[in-house]
Amino acid sequence: MQNLRVPSELDPLALPGLLWFGPPTPDVSLIEFLDYNCPVCRIAHREVEALVRETSEVRLGIAHNPILAPGSPGAARIVLGVLRVAGPRTAYDLHGRLMSLRGIVDEARAQALAQELGVTAEALNAPDVRADVERAFVAHIARAKAIGFAITPAYVLQGIALFGHPGPQALARMIEAAKECDALICK
Repeated sequence: MQNLRVPSELDPLALPGLLWFGPPTPDVSLIEFLDYNCPVCRIAHREVEALVRETSEVRLGIAHNPILAPGSPGAARIVLGVLRVAGPRTAYDLHGRLMSLRGIVDEARAQALAQELGVTAEALNAPDVRADVERAFVAHIARAKAIGFAITPAYVLQGIALFGHPGPQALARMIEAAKECDALICK
């Protein structure tokens, strides 16, 4: 699996609009760049979520890299809007629902699910919300591009970029190594 050290100025931990899942003060932070129309991202979602639930030592940050389908940017913007309007629990619920869908995910499908969660289109379209969403959306895309993520899912684990999904066992070993020696593999 290709990986590289991410320069500190590209550290995604500073991105606006990251959707966090897991403990607030983890030993390790894992940032996943994803697209709601990525079939591997859907599989990875279940595996990574289980990994985070099994331990109190890792926290997952969701960043958007909507590059696979015309509807992907709209879905990402809805999630960012729900995060801004309703907070991380509701946004993560929406994220999970989008990851469980089959077929094309677009703004309309994301908006319908947001509505089911009590977040109205009016709330998402408020000028201050739209401005914050657009700022975060542009930052996510720019960071993914600057790191060189042309595929999804892709991760940044303790400052190391991982291109693709290594699978749950390999990812768990990398997380353990990151906790122990701040690298993907301890020598």
